[in-house]
Amino acid sequence: MFEIARRLAKKHEVHVVTRRFGGLLAEEEHEGVHIHRVSVVSGRPTLESVSDGLTFMIKNLIRGLSIKFDVCAPQQFFPLPPCWLLSRMKRVPIVPTIHDVYRETWLQKYGKKGILMSVFENLTLKMDYERIVTVSQTTKKKLVRAGVPPDKIAVIPNGVDVQSFQKVLAKKCTRPRIVYIGRLVRYKHVDHLLHAFSRLSTDSELLIVGDGPEKPYLQALAKKLGIQERVRFEGFVPEQKKIKLLKSSHVLVLPSSTEGFGIVVLEAWASQTVPVVSDIPALKELVQDGKTGLLFRLGDVEELSRKIGRALEDPMLRRRITKKAFKLVQDKFSWDGVASQMDALLRSVSAS
Repeated sequence: MFEIARRLAKKHEVHVVTRRFGGLLAEEEHEGVHIHRVSVVSGRPTLESVSDGLTFMIKNLIRGLSIKFDVCAPQQFFPLPPCWLLSRMKRVPIVPTIHDVYRETWLQKYGKKGILMSVFENLTLKMDYERIVTVSQTTKKKLVRAGVPPDKIAVIPNGVDVQSFQKVLAKKCTRPRIVYIGRLVRYKHVDHLLHAFSRLSTDSELLIVGDGPEKPYLQALAKKLGIQERVRFEGFVPEQKKIKLLKSSHVLVLPSSTEGFGIVVLEAWASQTVPVVSDIPALKELVQDGKTGLLFRLGDVEELSRKIGRALEDPMLRRRITKKAFKLVQDKFSWDGVASQMDALLRSVSAS
């Protein structure tokens, strides 16, 4: 949202309604984007919190009534109902971005609360939108299966700011380094990575960047496997540090069973780091095995360990993959190009 909004703001008036946390201003302008923050119950970032979601929907609707706009472009879940109502009240088109469709995975992710989220997702997908933007062909297929007409779906991928990566100076670590970046939740399967790492013969280190409910379990597992001295849990880190850690690593691992896109793969490419990822559909759209990264069978810890070892032990393979991947991310996945596609779509919808 930020990368696209700040680029669209160079040509258009852009307003973003979001949640208010930690003493942030209720109103401010940042890089040309008008930001409106509404308070929620918890006062902190929480994933799919029902109370926060309901509060945000009501306040989003109220705040949106005072903003004049020609097209509404919400991101998935809680912003959809209030933005849909606003678009109908103001008689302007609505073009939401749906990053992924979870359906059967809600229960796995959130237990009993997942039933409510599944119903909510199903209802929002049945609303009438002028167009829907999604980030991959994989998610487009999920949307079609959920009943969305295929001619209403536009696929516009995520991107990366390659120049910002090039500005951060960092050398590859002298010791073989593996990094994971993402939330520490069950469907990311970071435990598979820990098991695979414990089987490596190479004297390497593993960085776990991110936070989440699985962290205590993963820390205990690292200790149980006897690898706690070679595993560092970094928690959430600032953007500049994240880029440094990526650029200093030789391999990025993403062992997820659910992804709508996998933006961290693009960040690995921009960092000239080899991505080793599970062979789920969304990640296979990005990674060609042996050409722009390495694939392993989802859940196959032994194969994951072999693929990591292969990437660490073969510098020629790493150079070949990173060279091809870096060119690909420059040519196809720049945020400037992505924002131009979004600009063209929103213009066409608002003009019709």
